[in-house]
Amino acid sequence: MIWPPEDDMSRVVAIFDVDQTLVQGYTERLFFRYLVRQRRLSLPRALVYLSGVACRIRDRFQDKSYLAGLQVEEVVRLARQCYRKDIASRVGLAARACVREHQAQGHAIALLSGSLSLLLAPLQEELGADWLIATELQRVNGQFTGAISGLHPRGPNKLRLLQDLSRAQGFDLSQAYAYGDHIQDSYLFRSIGNPVAVNPSWRLKRQARKYCWPIRYFTL
Repeated sequence: MIWPPEDDMSRVVAIFDVDQTLVQGYTERLFFRYLVRQRRLSLPRALVYLSGVACRIRDRFQDKSYLAGLQVEEVVRLARQCYRKDIASRVGLAARACVREHQAQGHAIALLSGSLSLLLAPLQEELGADWLIATELQRVNGQFTGAISGLHPRGPNKLRLLQDLSRAQGFDLSQAYAYGDHIQDSYLFRSIGNPVAVNPSWRLKRQARKYCWPIRYFTL
């Protein structure tokens, strides 16, 4: 991923995870179900996909084969429909307020998620976020291949991708804020000046108590 350089080298950044942090639920699961309901993903193909990823636990988050062969333009259209119908209402008032608080202080906003970039683009637009780092999909001849493009933003990769953005934009991670819910976010939290555990899993809550990270709850 390449971002144009910023002139302001001292801008504070607030980084938000999406699933179970800004959004109550898991956005790609909602999209998967939406595709089945819209009959763009047949039930037999959906079941084959689910049984396959169940046998490949380590690689399951990078397997997007359920989208293989689908037209890019159609999937983007369906993703926007899914966001509008099934996801937008799951962005809680407290989550929106937190984003606005940072923006009121002049902070930049980055969304950092393992979910699909095309699915979260409407959320970026709605919140006025400066950057979106999410899973990019490989495309060939106007169709998705079922593979991802670049690093998958999960665990240590979230930190690597954020460091790339930090170098490109010139902001200081020691001054940044980060909000996340999962133990996988702890890789990022340990390199951020102001980590905040939001709706934390029990493992992240234990880490938050150990390192005295604030704990917040964003509800609908």
